Amino acid sequence: MSFSCYIALCLLDLTAVFDTVDHELLISRLERQFGLRGMVLEWFRSYLSGRTFRVVFRGSTSSIIYVVCSVPQGSVLGPLLFIVYTADLAAIAEKHDVSLHAFADNTQLYLHRRRTDMASAGARL
Repeated sequence: MSFSCYIALCLLDLTAVFDTVDHELLISRLERQFGLRGMVLEWFRSYLSGRTFRVVFRGSTSSIIYVVCSVPQGSVLGPLLFIVYTADLAAIAEKHDVSLHAFADNTQLYLHRRRTDMASAGARL
């Protein structure tokens, strides 16, 4: 007896993904999951905090904006820190028996199920 296999798929596409990184959560993960402590952890805290920006356009300058989340873009550390930030995602997917493929700002969560099990697959995703 054969059966058809169906796929339930959830696509996550984060816009401006590096701008979504919460500094305190990232620091917490560096400490809790990756064991960084002391001077090294403080270096990362210093690297992320105290950043500002402003826009200059046709001789006009905006007020200073304080950056409270995100990783510095254009740096080698930006993509690495985002991977650290999302490290729990794979463990959460595994806990719920969901397959995962992640590509920086695009993530695919999916399940292979029989047609009769598709409603439960959607709920699981």
